[in-house]
Amino acid sequence: MKFIHTADLHLGKVFHEYPLLEDQRHILKQLAALLADPSYRALVIAGDVYDRSIPAPEAVSLFSGFLGQLKFQRPDIAVLVLPGNHDSAARLGFGKELFEGLGIHLVTDAAGASKPVMIRDAETGDVCAFFLLPFLRAGDLDADGAPLRSQERLAACAAARLEEARRAAREAGARWTVLAAHLFAGGGASSESERVFLGNAEQVDIGLFAEFDYAALGHLHRFQRAGQNGWYAGSPLAYSFGEAKHEKVFLSVELGPGAPVITPLPARPLRPLLSLAGSFRYFYREDAAGPDAAVLRAAENAYLEINLTGADLTANPLPLLRRRFPWLLSVRQDEAFARLRAENGLAALPSPSAASSAAPRTLTDDFRDFLADIYGGDLFDDEKTALFGELVREAEHGEEA
Repeated sequence: MKFIHTADLHLGKVFHEYPLLEDQRHILKQLAALLADPSYRALVIAGDVYDRSIPAPEAVSLFSGFLGQLKFQRPDIAVLVLPGNHDSAARLGFGKELFEGLGIHLVTDAAGASKPVMIRDAETGDVCAFFLLPFLRAGDLDADGAPLRSQERLAACAAARLEEARRAAREAGARWTVLAAHLFAGGGASSESERVFLGNAEQVDIGLFAEFDYAALGHLHRFQRAGQNGWYAGSPLAYSFGEAKHEKVFLSVELGPGAPVITPLPARPLRPLLSLAGSFRYFYREDAAGPDAAVLRAAENAYLEINLTGADLTANPLPLLRRRFPWLLSVRQDEAFARLRAENGLAALPSPSAASSAAPRTLTDDFRDFLADIYGGDLFDDEKTALFGELVREAEHGEEA
């Protein structure tokens, strides 16, 4: 049995104030073209369908149009969808009872995760049981009547219930069992464009789901393996300049008598992301020859970030350079700002380049800095950090109500 695994579409994403709907439409057309192959029995979308819990109408229309096109060309294909941490489970699940009759399966609550979607291979008759585990929010599950709050404890509780359901599915005749989930597997490599969780308790031991034949994961935007049987397809588009060199793919998964065969299928963007460095003159002049000419020509049709080198600040460089590079989205002047900080006795502060290469900032980082600006000093200790993280998760959970 074959299926395609993707995740983290983030439909409606705005990148450096530029909407990416056309880029996302371009990538969904590629996905639909791949699924025209009749050997694929299912499409798995492992969360973060939308970039916001209240998606823009254009983003909803884009996803609706994709599903309509896909089911028109492949009425027999199963579509399996679950919400990620960016999605509103209630909104994503609208009409799920109706869609189920069309072969579009949306599992949006923890209770539904233990009820598998059974898909039969038309040629061999073999059955695969797909279990869909949405992103778990504080209070979604409880132990002995007490609501669970950390991702670590929520995942452990869900894993125990899923293992019981997995065994029952095998006893009922399923040859394979597959888990689709949106979570942060411990040890996974993150990217700048992800919403960061707070602390190790928000990471999940992927070994909890080791008995499944394959775990189709979402949340981390890099294509990577997680544990023995888990894979992140990653986002099909780069959503930060730090991802400019990442391989973006859809995953073709083939289940057979042995281990699953995983084949990355390239996802080709409408425009690539490039991050380049050089002097203002290097980018502003139009007489470059040799290798430089090819680099700059390629940059003219790319979403571009430029880091201007040199100790002197260039005034208002973005509109000047955008005449040549129409998709220029960001201009940095790290060296010049570092010189200004040094001259003003602020050399100990991190430069913008250092900040951008470090781990992505969390809401806790921002709130800590806000309190420091108002009251002075660092007012957060471990207890306050844990409490603030709990309040953030409760606020996100309350948004679903």
